[in-house]
Amino acid sequence: MRKQQGLSLIELMISLTLGIVLMTGVMQMFLTSRTTYNTQQAISRIQESGRMAVEFLAQDIRMAGYQGCSSRGANQNIEIGVEDPTNDYLLDFNISIQGYSSDDPPMEDGVAADDTEILVVRRASNVTMPIVGPTGSTANLEVAVEEQDDCVGDVCRGDIAVISDCTQGRVFLITNFQNVGGGGSKIVHARSNIANEPKNIDSQLGGQQFGAGAEILRMSTLTYYIAESGFGAPGTMSLWRDQDGERAELIEGVENMRVLYGVDSNPNDNQNVPDDYREFDDVPSWENVLAVRVELLMQSLQPNVLPDPQPYFFGGETIDDARIDDRRMRQVFSTTIGIRGRLD
Repeated sequence: MRKQQGLSLIELMISLTLGIVLMTGVMQMFLTSRTTYNTQQAISRIQESGRMAVEFLAQDIRMAGYQGCSSRGANQNIEIGVEDPTNDYLLDFNISIQGYSSDDPPMEDGVAADDTEILVVRRASNVTMPIVGPTGSTANLEVAVEEQDDCVGDVCRGDIAVISDCTQGRVFLITNFQNVGGGGSKIVHARSNIANEPKNIDSQLGGQQFGAGAEILRMSTLTYYIAESGFGAPGTMSLWRDQDGERAELIEGVENMRVLYGVDSNPNDNQNVPDDYREFDDVPSWENVLAVRVELLMQSLQPNVLPDPQPYFFGGETIDDARIDDRRMRQVFSTTIGIRGRLD
């Protein structure tokens, strides 16, 4: 009787079938593991980005209208000493917080994404610089900081700044610096005669006088808006911030932003409590906005994360149209932020 050599056709087919079954199982496990990994990565990134975006907004919103050593009552004595023939919204320091639609933006058209909202906050920097002596009748602003590269401390030539004590303040344009020796500088705020440019109303701080220790701070206008990311996959949106005309992408994956403004409908009752929250186009007076409610729609950075399109609820409505066909994962973050200088 001859011994069998090699494999029979049946044994070979069985081996191949078992191999295919095993390989299919391995591939299925790999794909499942990969899908789970991608899902977990998307969830983690959305949650991290959502928290960071909320924190960016909250830092500036709560400080809206901040102008140094001033409470809400003192802030009413802040004088705007800069006139702007260009009517640039960046210099409208009479209004501390303001909302817009991307259909009618404060900046040029096409910067913010369609059907989104824009939030503008005007505030002073947290970096203070005290003057070393009284301003006197000559409105002298002298600080114990040397000029370096057209800047003294946190302020530079051409910046809008505010000088403030605990009873009054004045916003002015820095036109130059002078070295006064001993490591100090004089901040010049002359009246310019250049047409069609912002200028100081006068060179005497409007007659206001400040004592030693009054603070000088740089003023800024910060504009938050939604636009397409410069880094992510096509269709990935981001939260952007324009600070005094300089634009920067802050957080990827912020698809939309909705803002409601907490309005004190009866400011004369001295309760300083928001009576209701309104859309930007229903705010009767921006001075009476005491808090801001922000809702952010976050999206995964890559499409096709979900097996099927997933409807979501945002801005008071359920979204179940072509916007979900990209199968991105989405999550809504919301928070309410009080404006410190306006709440008791």
